[in-house]
Amino acid sequence: MAKQATTRPATGAGSKERGKTRSQLLDAGLNLFSGKGFDGVAVGELEEAVGLKSGSGSFYRHFADKEALLKAIMEREIERARQRRSSEQDAFSHAGKNIRTALADQFRLTLKGLRENAERINLLSRGADHFPGLKRELRKSLVQDATLAISRVYGERMQTGELIKADPRALAMLVQSALYGFVGAEAAFGKPANPQAAEDALIETLLLLMVREPRGRPVAVKAAGSRKK
Repeated sequence: MAKQATTRPATGAGSKERGKTRSQLLDAGLNLFSGKGFDGVAVGELEEAVGLKSGSGSFYRHFADKEALLKAIMEREIERARQRRSSEQDAFSHAGKNIRTALADQFRLTLKGLRENAERINLLSRGADHFPGLKRELRKSLVQDATLAISRVYGERMQTGELIKADPRALAMLVQSALYGFVGAEAAFGKPANPQAAEDALIETLLLLMVREPRGRPVAVKAAGSRKK
């Protein structure tokens, strides 16, 4: 039977310190569960990772058991994912930006977030099986809501003639898949010799596919090996 988390009145410095330790346990759980799997991590390891005495039971002052910790981590990361999605959408919707700049900013912000949060995404994917309800919420937050929000903005830009005419949702899914796949390939096979050039090439390709050029102006594609005369 799982031990019950001890509850004490939240007062003064003790309350602040307890909140700090709880936050540290969330971070430690994220790192350890991602690296070793949920079942491969003992409570004593979590205690030791945040400076508590291993085996002292201090963990249970903050969480009832490991599953309670994992649930709290997932809830925190789902909220962070929502905040990141809002930032990405704001970057694209910022008034005064031309369509190419707005899209490029959105793509770079998404790539940055995916790289920084690869560990979190891995944990959430693996840990979600412990909580079917949170798994559905996770998919909704990370995939469905993100795609829907981006597709709405794409649809608006299609109406103004800035983007090609297409199914906005399908276009958003295509972009998300390309960005996720790019970062996934980096994680699986290592970064290319020139990471920035590879990222620039990906973004330029997406822009060529998506942005509708003004009528009468051909899309300029530089031929390989061509030189200035």
